[in-house]
Amino acid sequence: MRVQVLAVALIVSLGASAAAFSAPGGGVRARPDLVVSSLANPPAIVFAGDGFSVRDRTRNIGKATARATVTRYYLSEGGKRTQVARRSVDLLKPGRSSAGSVTAKVPETLDTGAYSLVACADAPAAVMESNERNNCRTAATRIVIKKPPPRV
Repeated sequence: MRVQVLAVALIVSLGASAAAFSAPGGGVRARPDLVVSSLANPPAIVFAGDGFSVRDRTRNIGKATARATVTRYYLSEGGKRTQVARRSVDLLKPGRSSAGSVTAKVPETLDTGAYSLVACADAPAAVMESNERNNCRTAATRIVIKKPPPRV
């Protein structure tokens, strides 16, 4: 009987806590949620040392305003990411977005091969978001990095 009383008391206590947190002003603050909602496909082939244009749209799908941050761009292969560009994103109110383009520079030292282009909103994790796991988007097509032809 005593165990049942303790169990009921625990259930009532947990229910009251849940109600307090879900109630307006109950301790749970709305937060921004930054995502890369679109990312243009990269060119099919780029030579190491060359640049290419990258376009994206970073959106705040959260319920609060996000302060200014940065979207970063990477070439990814085999679990290793190499940063190739970054774009500043101004303060974003809920439901708003920032579209922009930058020139990504492929390092001359990057190995040849096929890479994925990845864009990550709030790459330095400067904004406390409601979901920290949905910031990145990978382009639908891969980019082939080749060594430049010999100079003549």
